[in-house]
Amino acid sequence: MSAGERLCPPRLTSWGGGDNCERVENTLSLWVYEARDLPPKKRYFCQLHLDGALYARTTAKSAGADGALFWGELFELATLPAARELHISVLREEEGRRRETSPLGTVTIPLGEMATSRQPLEKWYPLCGAAPSRAPSLRLRGRYQEIQVLPIVSYKEFAEYITFHYRELCAGLEPAIAVRHKEELASALVHVLQSTGKAKRALLCS
Repeated sequence: MSAGERLCPPRLTSWGGGDNCERVENTLSLWVYEARDLPPKKRYFCQLHLDGALYARTTAKSAGADGALFWGELFELATLPAARELHISVLREEEGRRRETSPLGTVTIPLGEMATSRQPLEKWYPLCGAAPSRAPSLRLRGRYQEIQVLPIVSYKEFAEYITFHYRELCAGLEPAIAVRHKEELASALVHVLQSTGKAKRALLCS
């Protein structure tokens, strides 16, 4: 599996950025896994749009004789503007040119649907606009978040607590949380420790 091609690189933010403004950060994490029942032996790629604006696309790959195609590409989009819908279009590549004006079909997902679940939403989505003789579909897994971020000074005491007590915190949480949550927690802890200059020491001592 691989990371997909992002057309609008996200703005990098950090704890040390001096951002003292309360704000909402919109993020989208999307796996484009595979397609089925495509017209066989043709090359296809996907484009990701938010409210009509193009943000990313997959590589072009050939569908098998059974119409199956696997991408396995991850898109991590951060600092997004407010949006209502995600559109994933499947386009056919012919003679080396991408026919962006005539997609095979499109999946439309309300971002509110992806934001209501605490876990990434994974399912098969039928392509709208495809030929009625076939019913191609995409398997996607995504999560959309609208995160309320407080002024950085509001997190000072919390960051200090984690810096000096991360071992006890991890020891207490490790048996109490599910495996699927541990990676997200570990990533958050590393980001906090990076902001206080203790990440390297913590990783060496872990």
